Amino acid sequence: MKHTLAAALAAVAVVAGGVFVAAPASALPAGTEVVGGEKAPSTTWAVQLEASGGTIPSGYVSNCTGEQINASWIVTARHCIDGIGAMNVYHSNSTTNRGTAVAVDRVSAAPAGDIALVHLRSTYTLSTYAPLDLTAAAKSSGTGVIQGYGLRANAQQSDGLYQATVSLTGATRDAYSGKAQHVTGVTGASNHGDSGGPLLVNGKVVAVCSTGDSADPGANTTAGSNYALLSQSSSWIRSTAGL
Repeated sequence: MKHTLAAALAAVAVVAGGVFVAAPASALPAGTEVVGGEKAPSTTWAVQLEASGGTIPSGYVSNCTGEQINASWIVTARHCIDGIGAMNVYHSNSTTNRGTAVAVDRVSAAPAGDIALVHLRSTYTLSTYAPLDLTAAAKSSGTGVIQGYGLRANAQQSDGLYQATVSLTGATRDAYSGKAQHVTGVTGASNHGDSGGPLLVNGKVVAVCSTGDSADPGANTTAGSNYALLSQSSSWIRSTAGL
């Protein structure tokens, strides 16, 4: 299995011409996201993260998925915040009509694993927040559900949040050598742009999307990937986010 940052699943677009283009996730040409799967039901806490960074004229815009855990904090992958200059959050499940951006005023990397917390400049109250399991360990049997925004198989544009069923196939490592759950696609798989997206087991978020076993699984719905387990930084998540 590959655990390098080169296989990390953030969707990145290189921007030329001296400006950062706030392109919707569905417009980014960097690869696919949830390959196969199905349209996810309305999920208020599954948010879109758009970051910009770099120096003119070779800056970038990147898109990740996050899970809002209370009115002020969102959990995502650490590699989604590395080197960024600014970040906005969108609460729509649509990638073509994302609604109003909510600015981020600070980000924080977890002490272990490919995990980060993103703080909203203004509180944004939801009817429900992401249900977390901060005790889960890697499993070698059973199934889970992954979710994410962005392009789909063979660069097909996505119009919103998609999900897929995956098999839980043992312990592995994430992009920062942290503890991770390996998954193999059943009805679909993750790819570029799915970074920070949730792995749900028994209805709760146990891990966030970190890396893929290959740099580009194309249309392979049974591709494998590695999800950073939240349990390795559970105390930090609770204390930082005030859970």
